[in-house]
Amino acid sequence: MRTYLAPLGFDSRRVVRPVLSEGLDSGDHVLLLQPATESEQGDDAFSEVEDVLTQVVPGLDLWTETLPYSDFVETTLYCADLIRASDGETIVILGGGARELLLPLTVATFTSTDYVDTILQVGDIDSSVRRIPQLNLRGNVSDAEARLLADLDALDTPLSISQIANKLGKSKSTIARHVSSLESEKLVSTTKEGRSKNVSITDSGRVFLKTWSRLQI
Repeated sequence: MRTYLAPLGFDSRRVVRPVLSEGLDSGDHVLLLQPATESEQGDDAFSEVEDVLTQVVPGLDLWTETLPYSDFVETTLYCADLIRASDGETIVILGGGARELLLPLTVATFTSTDYVDTILQVGDIDSSVRRIPQLNLRGNVSDAEARLLADLDALDTPLSISQIANKLGKSKSTIARHVSSLESEKLVSTTKEGRSKNVSITDSGRVFLKTWSRLQI
């Protein structure tokens, strides 16, 4: 069983061609991502995709998910959730659709490589369908540092190094060392307040946690 995720714009071929090139069988799912705005052209494109693909697999499980598009981070997190919830072999199609969805989907895809089996790209120049290598864009973070990041996300930050150490029952030196590493990866930010250094998780940190599968083990 495969689950296809693809942004849907006005050109249905940018969904149909990669799906058919990869293969479609009974039991597969196709999830089309569209912005949360009504569009007659978007509805027509969905109907065209449905007409073609259901000729190949009658009764195909085909549906749309409308995504927010004005907040890049929230849209990225939304896409990451959809990828993580996909059943079977997960195939993401990067081609077509509104840029407000395509870019967040791209970021979510390359930071969710543990959940994605295949990435397909539809070319603008020659309309070819290509497989893209699954690059690791998640940064160089140890298990201990990632777990601290998860703890920070659960706490009411910003908090000082001392406060974090007290709440987590760990030494200040360990927390300070991990925070320094996380800050170098831009997963947390720090601000000085008197003699204290306050720590906050960044948007990049939130996206990292959403897509870091080892935390679920």
